[in-house]
Amino acid sequence: MESYQLLSYQMRDIKNALTGVLNRVLLRYDVSPVMMFTLELLLKHPEYIAIDIASEVGVTRGAITQLLDKMEKQGLVSRHPHPTSRRSLQIRVTDQGHALANSVLNEYHEQIAKMFDVYSNDEISTLSKLLSKLPL
Repeated sequence: MESYQLLSYQMRDIKNALTGVLNRVLLRYDVSPVMMFTLELLLKHPEYIAIDIASEVGVTRGAITQLLDKMEKQGLVSRHPHPTSRRSLQIRVTDQGHALANSVLNEYHEQIAKMFDVYSNDEISTLSKLLSKLPL
């Protein structure tokens, strides 16, 4: 088997393992992956409106509206008039949404850190340098 093909299989295995860890953490917080993705997206891009989120997630605006309705009822986001567009609403992550995202990510990172217990600090540093070269 070619080394790139083996590497491709290994990378998919890593992706699947990381996704599994995240899904187990999300279950404990009763958060769906799309809700968490939306929270992270809004934290990184506070200027996004519903259509931007729909485009990033790959769903219809109607589906995002339903998701945002649910997240608003749970106190994770709030909607406000957009300063330059009467047809759009700004979506802000609430303090509760920030706290939830931080809790989920902290637990996720703790679980991932356990996977790297078998590596030395030098090995982790080398791995980090190699991964930073990937064009992501």
